[in-house]
Amino acid sequence: MQPLFLFLSSLILAPQAAPAPAPISESITVQDGMAVISSDGVTVAKTAYIPKPSQTYVAEKSFFTLEERIFFLRRIYPREAWVDGNVVRLRMTAKQFRARSQNPPAY
Repeated sequence: MQPLFLFLSSLILAPQAAPAPAPISESITVQDGMAVISSDGVTVAKTAYIPKPSQTYVAEKSFFTLEERIFFLRRIYPREAWVDGNVVRLRMTAKQFRARSQNPPAY
């Protein structure tokens, strides 16, 4: 009984690995209304105003996200995110995302 208990307790205490970020890409393909999730797992916005059913953005071409506050848009660049299934995952925390300006510099 004791070996079983030790085995089960090791499973409970094992740290859960966060999903590894995708390599930085030169482009990202998004659709309107995709959830935008920060690196710490918080849904911070949704993609908005995507001109086609799906649009690929490259290098310095940014796309908009719409937060819960009305008309509060923020730009996202391909180097700052990647698509994981039907969500956009950010390479920054929710706090970092909310602390930056709506239109970050394109450098």
